[in-house]
Amino acid sequence: MKIGTRTRALFAGLAVAAVIAAAVAEGAASDPQANQPQIAGDATSNTTARFPTNKQNEPTIAVNPTDASKLIGGSNDEQLQPPCGPGAVRGATTANDCSFFPDVGTSGVYTSSDGGGTWTNRGLLPGYSDTGGALVSDGDPVIVYGPKPDGHGGFSFAHGARAYYANLASFASGAANGNQAPELVAVSTSNDDGANWSPPSIAANAGGHVFNDKESIWADNNPASPYFGRVYVSWSQFRSIPGTNVAIRVVFSADGGQTWSVPRQVSSAYNNAQRGGRQFSALRTARDGTVYMAWEDGDAKVGSKQLISVSHDGGSSWSKPSIIAAVDDIRDPIPGSNFRTGSYPNIAVDQASGAIYATWSDELGGASGRIVVTKSSNGGKTWTTPVAVPTSGEGYAFFQGLDVAPSGRIDIAYQAQKAIDPTTYGTGNAMVDSYYVNSTDGGITWSAPRKISTASSDPAASAQNNLARQFWGDYNTLVSTDAFAWFIFTDTRDGAGCPSIDAYQHSLDTGGTVPKPAPPAVCPAQFGNSDLHTAKIAP
Repeated sequence: MKIGTRTRALFAGLAVAAVIAAAVAEGAASDPQANQPQIAGDATSNTTARFPTNKQNEPTIAVNPTDASKLIGGSNDEQLQPPCGPGAVRGATTANDCSFFPDVGTSGVYTSSDGGGTWTNRGLLPGYSDTGGALVSDGDPVIVYGPKPDGHGGFSFAHGARAYYANLASFASGAANGNQAPELVAVSTSNDDGANWSPPSIAANAGGHVFNDKESIWADNNPASPYFGRVYVSWSQFRSIPGTNVAIRVVFSADGGQTWSVPRQVSSAYNNAQRGGRQFSALRTARDGTVYMAWEDGDAKVGSKQLISVSHDGGSSWSKPSIIAAVDDIRDPIPGSNFRTGSYPNIAVDQASGAIYATWSDELGGASGRIVVTKSSNGGKTWTTPVAVPTSGEGYAFFQGLDVAPSGRIDIAYQAQKAIDPTTYGTGNAMVDSYYVNSTDGGITWSAPRKISTASSDPAASAQNNLARQFWGDYNTLVSTDAFAWFIFTDTRDGAGCPSIDAYQHSLDTGGTVPKPAPPAVCPAQFGNSDLHTAKIAP
Protein backbone atom coordinates (compact mmCIF):
# COMPACT_ATOMS: atom_id res chain seq x y z
CA MET A 1 0.00 0.00 0.00
CA LYS A 2 1.38 3.41 -0.94
CA ILE A 3 1.37 6.04 1.81
CA GLY A 4 0.23 9.57 1.00
CA THR A 5 2.59 12.50 1.43
CA ARG A 6 0.64 14.03 4.33
CA THR A 7 0.38 10.69 6.16
CA ARG A 8 4.05 9.95 5.54
CA ALA A 9 5.04 13.35 6.93
CA LEU A 10 2.90 12.75 10.03
CA PHE A 11 4.51 9.36 10.62
CA ALA A 12 7.95 10.89 10.13
CA GLY A 13 7.16 13.64 12.65
CA LEU A 14 6.05 11.09 15.23
CA ALA A 15 9.17 9.04 14.55
CA VAL A 16 11.43 12.07 15.06
CA ALA A 17 9.73 12.82 18.39
CA ALA A 18 10.22 9.22 19.48
CA VAL A 19 13.87 9.32 18.47
CA ILE A 20 14.52 12.47 20.49
CA ALA A 21 12.73 11.04 23.53
CA ALA A 22 14.74 7.81 23.31
CA ALA A 23 18.00 9.74 22.94
CA VAL A 24 17.29 11.82 26.04
CA ALA A 25 16.30 8.70 27.97
CA GLU A 26 19.56 6.90 27.25
CA GLY A 27 21.74 9.94 27.91
CA ALA A 28 22.90 10.60 24.35
CA ALA A 29 26.04 12.64 23.82
CA SER A 30 25.80 16.28 22.83
CA ASP A 31 26.08 16.88 19.08
CA PRO A 32 26.55 20.61 18.40
CA GLN A 33 26.67 22.08 14.91
CA ALA A 34 30.27 22.36 13.73
CA ASN A 35 29.68 24.83 10.88
CA GLN A 36 28.39 27.45 13.31
CA PRO A 37 27.10 29.68 11.86
CA GLN A 38 26.53 28.42 8.33
CA ILE A 39 28.27 31.41 6.78
CA ALA A 40 31.33 32.58 8.71
CA GLY A 41 30.71 35.95 10.35
CA ASP A 42 26.98 36.00 9.59
CA ALA A 43 25.09 35.19 12.79
CA THR A 44 21.75 35.04 10.94
CA SER A 45 22.87 32.62 8.25
CA ASN A 46 21.55 29.44 9.90
CA THR A 47 18.07 30.62 8.90
CA THR A 48 18.73 33.08 6.06
CA ALA A 49 21.12 31.08 3.84
CA ARG A 50 19.45 29.47 0.83
CA PHE A 51 20.35 26.44 -1.28
CA PRO A 52 23.05 25.71 -2.23
CA THR A 53 24.74 28.21 0.11
CA ASN A 54 23.36 26.17 3.03
CA LYS A 55 24.91 22.89 1.86
CA GLN A 56 27.74 21.09 3.72
CA ASN A 57 28.79 17.42 3.65
CA GLU A 58 31.72 14.93 3.67
CA PRO A 59 33.06 16.07 7.05
CA THR A 60 36.47 15.36 8.58
CA ILE A 61 37.68 15.89 12.15
CA ALA A 62 41.03 15.80 13.99
CA VAL A 63 42.00 16.24 17.65
CA ASN A 64 45.27 17.76 18.80
CA PRO A 65 47.29 14.90 20.37
CA THR A 66 48.97 17.30 22.81
CA ASP A 67 45.80 19.14 23.86
CA ALA A 68 42.48 17.37 23.39
CA SER A 69 40.54 20.59 23.97
CA LYS A 70 41.57 21.65 20.45
CA LEU A 71 39.80 20.11 17.45
CA ILE A 72 39.58 21.03 13.78
CA GLY A 73 36.82 20.06 11.38
CA GLY A 74 36.39 20.44 7.65
CA SER A 75 33.89 19.61 4.92
CA ASN A 76 32.63 20.26 1.43
CA ASP A 77 31.18 23.68 2.24
CA GLU A 78 29.19 25.85 -0.17
CA GLN A 79 28.87 28.86 2.14
CA LEU A 80 30.24 31.21 -0.54
CA GLN A 81 28.33 29.65 -3.43
CA PRO A 82 25.50 31.96 -4.56
CA PRO A 83 21.88 30.87 -4.09
CA CYS A 84 19.95 29.44 -7.02
CA GLY A 85 18.73 31.68 -9.82
CA PRO A 86 19.45 35.22 -11.01
CA GLY A 87 21.34 37.56 -8.74
CA ALA A 88 24.36 39.73 -8.22
CA VAL A 89 26.76 36.79 -8.59
CA ARG A 90 25.09 34.47 -11.11
CA GLY A 91 23.75 37.31 -13.23
CA ALA A 92 20.83 36.74 -15.60
CA THR A 93 20.66 32.97 -15.34
CA THR A 94 17.67 30.63 -15.12
CA ALA A 95 15.71 30.37 -11.87
CA ASN A 96 16.64 26.67 -11.50
CA ASP A 97 20.40 27.23 -11.85
CA CYS A 98 22.00 25.99 -8.59
CA SER A 99 25.34 24.96 -10.12
CA PHE A 100 28.79 25.42 -8.60
CA PHE A 101 30.00 28.90 -9.47
CA PRO A 102 33.43 29.23 -11.16
CA ASP A 103 36.41 30.07 -8.95
CA VAL A 104 34.46 29.82 -5.67
CA GLY A 105 36.02 27.31 -3.26
CA THR A 106 34.28 24.61 -1.25
CA SER A 107 36.69 23.55 1.54
CA GLY A 108 35.40 24.71 4.92
CA VAL A 109 37.28 25.01 8.24
CA TYR A 110 35.76 24.81 11.75
CA THR A 111 37.53 24.89 15.12
CA SER A 112 36.74 24.09 18.73
CA SER A 113 38.81 25.10 21.76
CA ASP A 114 36.62 23.48 24.42
CA GLY A 115 36.85 19.81 23.49
CA GLY A 116 34.07 19.90 20.91
CA GLY A 117 31.45 21.54 23.10
CA THR A 118 31.15 24.55 20.82
CA TRP A 119 32.45 25.29 17.34
CA THR A 120 33.33 28.29 15.17
CA ASN A 121 33.01 28.40 11.39
CA ARG A 122 36.23 30.04 10.16
CA GLY A 123 35.13 30.19 6.54
CA LEU A 124 36.87 28.58 3.59
CA LEU A 125 40.45 27.32 3.69
CA PRO A 126 42.64 30.37 2.95
CA GLY A 127 45.31 30.59 0.27
CA TYR A 128 42.91 29.72 -2.55
CA SER A 129 40.95 31.73 -5.12
CA ASP A 130 38.62 33.19 -2.49
CA THR A 131 41.60 35.06 -0.99
CA GLY A 132 43.45 35.74 -4.26
CA GLY A 133 45.21 32.40 -4.80
CA ALA A 134 45.73 30.69 -8.15
CA LEU A 135 43.94 27.51 -7.05
CA VAL A 136 40.29 26.80 -6.27
CA SER A 137 39.61 24.56 -3.25
CA ASP A 138 37.37 21.71 -4.40
CA GLY A 139 36.59 19.85 -1.18
CA ASP A 140 36.95 16.13 -0.35
CA PRO A 141 38.81 17.25 2.80
CA VAL A 142 40.81 15.14 5.25
CA ILE A 143 42.48 16.66 8.32
CA VAL A 144 45.11 15.03 10.56
CA TYR A 145 47.58 16.14 13.22
CA GLY A 146 51.25 15.28 13.47
CA PRO A 147 54.27 16.62 15.38
CA LYS A 148 55.73 20.01 14.49
CA PRO A 149 59.12 20.22 12.78
CA ASP A 150 61.86 20.87 15.35
CA GLY A 151 63.88 23.20 13.12
CA HIS A 152 66.74 20.71 12.80
CA GLY A 153 65.32 18.31 10.23
CA GLY A 154 63.30 16.30 12.74
CA PHE A 155 59.98 16.46 14.56
CA SER A 156 58.86 16.76 18.17
CA PHE A 157 55.59 17.11 20.05
CA ALA A 158 57.58 19.23 22.51
CA HIS A 159 57.14 21.99 19.93
CA GLY A 160 53.41 21.30 19.63
CA ALA A 161 51.30 19.71 16.92
CA ARG A 162 50.89 20.60 13.24
CA ALA A 163 47.55 20.10 11.45
CA TYR A 164 47.45 19.01 7.81
CA TYR A 165 44.42 19.77 5.60
CA ALA A 166 44.36 17.81 2.33
CA ASN A 167 41.78 18.57 -0.35
CA LEU A 168 41.20 18.53 -4.07
CA ALA A 169 42.04 21.69 -6.01
CA SER A 170 41.95 23.07 -9.54
CA PHE A 171 43.51 26.04 -11.27
CA ALA A 172 41.45 29.21 -11.20
CA SER A 173 40.26 30.45 -14.56
CA GLY A 174 42.71 33.36 -14.58
CA ALA A 175 45.74 31.38 -13.43
CA ALA A 176 48.82 31.03 -15.63
CA ASN A 177 48.17 27.31 -16.11
CA GLY A 178 44.56 27.86 -17.08
CA ASN A 179 42.34 24.96 -16.04
CA GLN A 180 44.39 22.18 -17.61
CA ALA A 181 44.30 19.92 -14.56
CA PRO A 182 40.77 18.88 -13.60
CA GLU A 183 41.85 18.06 -10.05
CA LEU A 184 45.07 18.24 -8.08
CA VAL A 185 45.67 17.21 -4.47
CA ALA A 186 46.84 20.08 -2.25
CA VAL A 187 47.88 20.22 1.41
CA SER A 188 47.79 23.20 3.81
CA THR A 189 49.31 23.22 7.30
CA SER A 190 48.41 24.99 10.55
CA ASN A 191 50.55 25.36 13.65
CA ASP A 192 47.82 27.05 15.73
CA ASP A 193 44.91 24.60 15.62
CA GLY A 194 43.28 25.95 12.48
CA ALA A 195 43.38 29.68 13.18
CA ASN A 196 45.90 30.26 10.38
CA TRP A 197 47.02 28.12 7.43
CA SER A 198 50.03 27.98 5.12
CA PRO A 199 49.60 28.41 1.38
CA PRO A 200 48.77 25.04 -0.20
CA SER A 201 51.52 22.77 -1.48
CA ILE A 202 50.82 20.40 -4.39
CA ALA A 203 51.05 16.75 -3.37
CA ALA A 204 49.62 15.37 -6.63
CA ASN A 205 49.79 17.24 -9.90
CA ALA A 206 47.85 16.53 -13.06
CA GLY A 207 47.40 17.64 -16.64
CA GLY A 208 45.42 16.92 -19.75
CA HIS A 209 42.79 14.30 -19.00
CA VAL A 210 44.27 13.12 -15.68
CA PHE A 211 41.80 13.48 -12.82
CA ASN A 212 42.85 12.93 -9.19
CA ASP A 213 40.12 12.04 -6.72
CA LYS A 214 39.38 11.18 -3.08
CA GLU A 215 42.66 11.64 -1.30
CA SER A 216 43.67 10.38 2.14
CA ILE A 217 46.33 11.85 4.43
CA TRP A 218 48.05 10.51 7.53
CA ALA A 219 50.94 11.68 9.74
CA ASP A 220 53.16 9.20 11.58
CA ASN A 221 52.68 10.48 15.13
CA ASN A 222 54.40 7.74 17.15
CA PRO A 223 57.81 8.89 18.52
CA ALA A 224 58.99 5.25 18.47
CA SER A 225 58.72 5.12 14.67
CA PRO A 226 61.86 5.60 12.57
CA TYR A 227 59.69 7.77 10.30
CA PHE A 228 58.13 9.87 13.05
CA GLY A 229 56.63 13.03 11.56
CA ARG A 230 56.50 11.74 7.98
CA VAL A 231 53.22 12.57 6.19
CA TYR A 232 51.60 10.33 3.57
CA VAL A 233 48.99 11.20 0.95
CA SER A 234 47.22 8.67 -1.28
CA TRP A 235 44.53 9.14 -3.92
CA SER A 236 42.78 7.61 -6.91
CA GLN A 237 44.12 8.78 -10.27
CA PHE A 238 41.77 8.58 -13.24
CA ARG A 239 43.99 8.67 -16.29
CA SER A 240 41.43 9.28 -18.99
CA ILE A 241 37.94 10.65 -19.28
CA PRO A 242 35.58 8.99 -18.38
CA GLY A 243 38.09 6.96 -16.37
CA THR A 244 38.98 3.82 -18.30
CA ASN A 245 42.17 3.58 -16.23
CA VAL A 246 42.35 4.32 -12.52
CA ALA A 247 45.19 3.62 -10.07
CA ILE A 248 45.89 4.17 -6.38
CA ARG A 249 48.97 6.36 -5.96
CA VAL A 250 50.85 7.65 -2.92
CA VAL A 251 53.47 10.27 -1.97
CA PHE A 252 55.15 11.26 1.28
CA SER A 253 56.66 14.38 2.80
CA ALA A 254 59.63 14.34 5.18
CA ASP A 255 59.70 18.12 5.77
CA GLY A 256 56.31 18.85 7.28
CA GLY A 257 54.31 19.08 4.07
CA GLN A 258 56.48 21.57 2.17
CA THR A 259 57.68 19.18 -0.54
CA TRP A 260 56.55 15.73 -1.70
CA SER A 261 58.20 12.60 -3.03
CA VAL A 262 57.82 11.18 -6.52
CA PRO A 263 54.42 9.40 -6.70
CA ARG A 264 54.34 5.62 -6.39
CA GLN A 265 51.64 3.52 -8.00
CA VAL A 266 50.43 0.85 -5.58
CA SER A 267 47.55 -0.78 -7.46
CA SER A 268 46.80 -1.94 -10.97
CA ALA A 269 45.11 0.58 -13.26
CA TYR A 270 42.53 -1.34 -15.30
CA ASN A 271 38.91 -0.16 -15.23
CA ASN A 272 36.45 -1.46 -17.79
CA ALA A 273 33.17 -3.36 -18.14
CA GLN A 274 34.72 -6.65 -17.04
CA ARG A 275 37.06 -5.43 -14.33
CA GLY A 276 36.15 -2.42 -12.21
CA GLY A 277 38.25 0.36 -10.76
CA ARG A 278 39.43 1.24 -7.28
CA GLN A 279 38.59 4.10 -4.97
CA PHE A 280 38.71 5.62 -1.49
CA SER A 281 42.15 4.75 -0.12
CA ALA A 282 42.83 4.99 3.62
CA LEU A 283 46.26 5.35 5.32
CA ARG A 284 47.55 4.53 8.81
CA THR A 285 50.93 3.84 10.46
CA ALA A 286 52.11 1.47 13.20
CA ARG A 287 54.53 1.95 16.08
CA ASP A 288 57.43 0.51 14.06
CA GLY A 289 56.81 2.92 11.16
CA THR A 290 55.01 0.41 8.92
CA VAL A 291 52.50 2.15 6.64
CA TYR A 292 49.22 0.45 5.76
CA MET A 293 47.01 1.56 2.89
CA ALA A 294 43.60 0.03 2.15
CA TRP A 295 41.07 0.68 -0.61
CA GLU A 296 38.08 -0.89 -2.29
CA ASP A 297 38.78 -2.68 -5.56
CA GLY A 298 35.86 -3.39 -7.88
CA ASP A 299 35.64 -6.45 -10.12
CA ALA A 300 32.52 -7.27 -12.11
CA LYS A 301 33.59 -10.93 -12.50
CA VAL A 302 34.33 -11.94 -8.92
CA GLY A 303 32.90 -9.04 -6.91
CA SER A 304 34.41 -6.16 -4.97
CA LYS A 305 37.21 -6.60 -2.41
CA GLN A 306 38.90 -4.55 0.27
CA LEU A 307 42.64 -4.63 -0.48
CA ILE A 308 45.69 -3.59 1.50
CA SER A 309 49.28 -2.72 0.63
CA VAL A 310 52.15 -2.31 3.11
CA SER A 311 55.34 -0.21 3.19
CA HIS A 312 58.20 -0.95 5.58
CA ASP A 313 60.53 1.81 4.34
CA GLY A 314 58.59 5.01 4.89
CA GLY A 315 56.58 4.87 1.68
CA SER A 316 59.48 4.36 -0.73
CA SER A 317 58.23 0.91 -1.80
CA TRP A 318 54.97 -0.99 -1.34
CA SER A 319 53.96 -4.63 -1.22
CA LYS A 320 51.77 -6.33 -3.77
CA PRO A 321 48.15 -5.72 -2.72
CA SER A 322 46.51 -8.52 -0.74
CA ILE A 323 42.86 -9.16 0.09
CA ILE A 324 41.34 -8.09 3.40
CA ALA A 325 37.90 -9.50 2.54
CA ALA A 326 35.26 -9.69 -0.15
CA VAL A 327 32.66 -6.92 -0.15
CA ASP A 328 28.93 -7.11 -0.80
CA ASP A 329 28.43 -3.43 -1.64
CA ILE A 330 25.53 -1.64 -0.05
CA ARG A 331 22.80 -0.54 -2.39
CA ASP A 332 23.01 2.72 -4.28
CA PRO A 333 20.64 4.23 -3.37
CA ILE A 334 19.62 2.82 0.00
CA PRO A 335 15.95 1.76 -0.24
CA GLY A 336 13.79 4.63 0.96
CA SER A 337 16.09 7.43 -0.24
CA ASN A 338 18.07 8.23 -3.39
CA PHE A 339 21.45 9.67 -2.36
CA ARG A 340 24.59 7.92 -3.60
CA THR A 341 26.41 5.49 -1.31
CA GLY A 342 29.51 3.30 -1.13
CA SER A 343 31.21 0.55 0.89
CA TYR A 344 34.51 2.34 1.34
CA PRO A 345 36.93 1.12 4.04
CA ASN A 346 38.38 2.72 7.16
CA ILE A 347 41.47 1.30 8.87
CA ALA A 348 43.08 1.96 12.25
CA VAL A 349 46.11 0.57 14.10
CA ASP A 350 46.50 -0.20 17.81
CA GLN A 351 49.84 1.44 18.59
CA ALA A 352 50.53 -0.92 21.51
CA SER A 353 49.65 -4.33 20.05
CA GLY A 354 50.14 -3.54 16.36
CA ALA A 355 46.71 -4.99 15.50
CA ILE A 356 45.07 -3.52 12.39
CA TYR A 357 41.31 -3.06 12.15
CA ALA A 358 39.30 -2.49 8.98
CA THR A 359 35.63 -1.60 8.74
CA TRP A 360 33.06 -0.82 6.03
CA SER A 361 29.34 -1.03 5.29
CA ASP A 362 28.27 -4.35 3.78
CA GLU A 363 24.98 -5.83 2.54
CA LEU A 364 25.88 -9.24 3.94
CA GLY A 365 24.08 -11.16 1.22
CA GLY A 366 21.03 -8.94 1.16
CA ALA A 367 20.52 -8.62 4.91
CA SER A 368 20.46 -4.81 4.63
CA GLY A 369 23.42 -2.55 5.34
CA ARG A 370 25.59 -3.46 8.35
CA ILE A 371 28.91 -2.10 9.54
CA VAL A 372 31.40 -4.97 9.58
CA VAL A 373 34.85 -5.10 11.18
CA THR A 374 37.83 -7.40 10.74
CA LYS A 375 41.23 -7.63 12.44
CA SER A 376 44.76 -8.60 11.48
CA SER A 377 47.30 -9.51 14.16
CA ASN A 378 50.17 -10.26 11.76
CA GLY A 379 50.75 -7.07 9.81
CA GLY A 380 47.92 -7.52 7.31
CA LYS A 381 48.89 -11.00 6.14
CA THR A 382 45.66 -12.64 7.32
CA TRP A 383 42.37 -11.29 8.61
CA THR A 384 39.54 -12.54 10.79
CA THR A 385 36.12 -13.17 9.27
CA PRO A 386 34.28 -9.82 9.17
CA VAL A 387 31.56 -9.52 11.82
CA ALA A 388 28.67 -7.09 11.97
CA VAL A 389 28.86 -4.72 14.95
CA PRO A 390 25.43 -3.03 14.79
CA THR A 391 22.09 -4.78 15.00
CA SER A 392 19.25 -4.59 12.50
CA GLY A 393 17.28 -2.37 14.88
CA GLU A 394 19.11 0.81 13.92
CA GLY A 395 18.20 0.57 10.25
CA TYR A 396 20.31 0.39 7.10
CA ALA A 397 23.85 1.32 8.25
CA PHE A 398 26.31 3.38 6.19
CA PHE A 399 29.19 5.93 6.28
CA GLN A 400 31.10 4.67 9.31
CA GLY A 401 34.07 6.15 11.17
CA LEU A 402 36.79 4.16 12.99
CA ASP A 403 39.62 4.88 15.40
CA VAL A 404 41.63 3.11 18.11
CA ALA A 405 42.27 5.07 21.30
CA PRO A 406 45.74 4.96 22.90
CA SER A 407 44.30 2.55 25.51
CA GLY A 408 43.41 0.10 22.71
CA ARG A 409 39.66 0.76 22.82
CA ILE A 410 38.16 0.41 19.33
CA ASP A 411 35.55 3.05 18.48
CA ILE A 412 33.12 2.83 15.56
CA ALA A 413 30.30 5.25 14.75
CA TYR A 414 27.98 5.21 11.78
CA GLN A 415 24.69 6.47 10.41
CA ALA A 416 21.62 4.32 9.76
CA GLN A 417 18.41 4.93 7.87
CA LYS A 418 14.87 3.75 8.53
CA ALA A 419 12.22 4.16 5.85
CA ILE A 420 8.44 4.10 6.09
CA ASP A 421 8.24 2.75 2.54
CA PRO A 422 11.53 1.35 1.14
CA THR A 423 10.03 1.10 -2.37
CA THR A 424 9.94 4.87 -2.83
CA TYR A 425 11.59 8.06 -1.58
CA GLY A 426 10.72 11.66 -0.89
CA THR A 427 9.97 14.15 1.85
CA GLY A 428 9.02 12.46 5.13
CA ASN A 429 9.70 8.90 3.94
CA ALA A 430 13.00 8.20 5.73
CA MET A 431 15.02 9.28 8.74
CA VAL A 432 18.73 9.01 9.51
CA ASP A 433 20.36 8.80 12.95
CA SER A 434 23.90 8.25 14.21
CA TYR A 435 25.11 5.42 16.48
CA TYR A 436 28.23 4.36 18.35
CA VAL A 437 29.75 1.04 19.45
CA ASN A 438 33.09 0.12 21.01
CA SER A 439 35.21 -2.86 21.98
CA THR A 440 37.65 -3.00 24.90
CA ASP A 441 38.86 -6.57 24.31
CA GLY A 442 40.45 -6.34 20.88
CA GLY A 443 37.25 -6.77 18.92
CA ILE A 444 36.08 -10.00 20.58
CA THR A 445 32.93 -8.39 21.97
CA TRP A 446 31.17 -5.12 21.20
CA SER A 447 28.95 -2.79 23.17
CA ALA A 448 25.28 -2.40 22.28
CA PRO A 449 24.67 0.35 19.71
CA ARG A 450 24.11 3.72 21.35
CA LYS A 451 22.28 6.57 19.66
CA ILE A 452 24.48 9.67 19.53
CA SER A 453 22.36 12.03 17.42
CA THR A 454 19.82 14.08 19.36
CA ALA A 455 17.57 14.66 16.34
CA SER A 456 16.75 12.75 13.17
CA SER A 457 17.50 13.85 9.61
CA ASP A 458 15.35 13.52 6.49
CA PRO A 459 17.60 12.74 3.50
CA ALA A 460 15.01 14.35 1.20
CA ALA A 461 16.07 17.69 2.71
CA SER A 462 19.40 17.32 0.88
CA ALA A 463 20.13 17.69 -2.83
CA GLN A 464 22.80 17.60 -5.48
CA ASN A 465 23.44 21.00 -7.05
CA ASN A 466 21.82 19.75 -10.25
CA LEU A 467 18.78 18.65 -8.16
CA ALA A 468 18.81 15.17 -9.79
CA ARG A 469 19.29 13.26 -6.49
CA GLN A 470 19.48 13.76 -2.77
CA PHE A 471 23.07 14.21 -1.55
CA TRP A 472 24.72 12.98 1.66
CA GLY A 473 28.34 13.02 0.47
CA ASP A 474 30.59 9.96 0.67
CA TYR A 475 31.82 9.73 4.25
CA ASN A 476 31.76 10.74 7.92
CA THR A 477 34.76 10.71 10.30
CA LEU A 478 35.58 9.60 13.85
CA VAL A 479 38.59 10.38 16.06
CA SER A 480 39.40 9.11 19.56
CA THR A 481 41.32 9.77 22.75
CA ASP A 482 41.20 7.66 25.89
CA ALA A 483 38.58 9.97 27.39
CA PHE A 484 36.31 10.66 24.40
CA ALA A 485 35.41 9.86 20.82
CA TRP A 486 34.12 12.48 18.38
CA PHE A 487 31.99 11.60 15.35
CA ILE A 488 31.30 14.32 12.77
CA PHE A 489 28.44 13.64 10.38
CA THR A 490 26.17 15.15 7.72
CA ASP A 491 22.85 16.23 9.22
CA THR A 492 19.62 17.77 7.84
CA ARG A 493 17.64 18.22 11.08
CA ASP A 494 17.17 21.92 10.24
CA GLY A 495 16.48 21.30 6.57
CA ALA A 496 13.22 20.86 4.67
CA GLY A 497 12.23 18.65 1.79
CA CYS A 498 10.57 19.95 -1.34
CA PRO A 499 7.75 17.91 -2.96
CA SER A 500 8.43 19.56 -6.33
CA ILE A 501 12.04 18.35 -6.23
CA ASP A 502 10.82 14.87 -5.19
CA ALA A 503 8.53 14.78 -8.23
CA TYR A 504 11.34 15.93 -10.54
CA GLN A 505 13.68 13.21 -9.26
CA HIS A 506 11.02 10.51 -9.68
CA SER A 507 10.45 11.76 -13.21
CA LEU A 508 14.16 11.36 -14.00
CA ASP A 509 13.98 7.77 -12.72
CA THR A 510 11.20 6.88 -15.15
CA GLY A 511 12.24 8.96 -18.15
CA GLY A 512 9.43 11.41 -17.52
CA THR A 513 9.12 15.02 -18.59
CA VAL A 514 8.67 16.94 -15.33
CA PRO A 515 10.56 20.23 -15.80
CA LYS A 516 13.44 21.01 -13.48
CA PRO A 517 11.97 23.14 -10.67
CA ALA A 518 13.28 26.47 -9.42
CA PRO A 519 13.89 26.04 -5.66
CA PRO A 520 13.41 29.73 -4.76
CA ALA A 521 9.92 29.64 -6.26
CA VAL A 522 8.58 26.24 -5.17
CA CYS A 523 10.59 25.01 -2.16
CA PRO A 524 10.58 25.88 1.55
CA ALA A 525 13.24 28.34 2.66
CA GLN A 526 15.29 25.62 4.38
CA PHE A 527 15.31 23.24 1.42
CA GLY A 528 18.75 21.67 0.97
CA ASN A 529 20.02 22.73 4.39
CA SER A 530 22.62 20.11 5.35
CA ASP A 531 24.87 20.92 8.29
CA LEU A 532 27.65 19.14 10.18
CA HIS A 533 27.08 17.94 13.71
CA THR A 534 29.72 16.50 16.02
CA ALA A 535 28.81 13.99 18.71
CA LYS A 536 31.18 14.03 21.68
CA ILE A 537 31.00 10.56 23.22
CA ALA A 538 32.15 9.44 26.65
CA PRO A 539 32.64 5.67 26.07
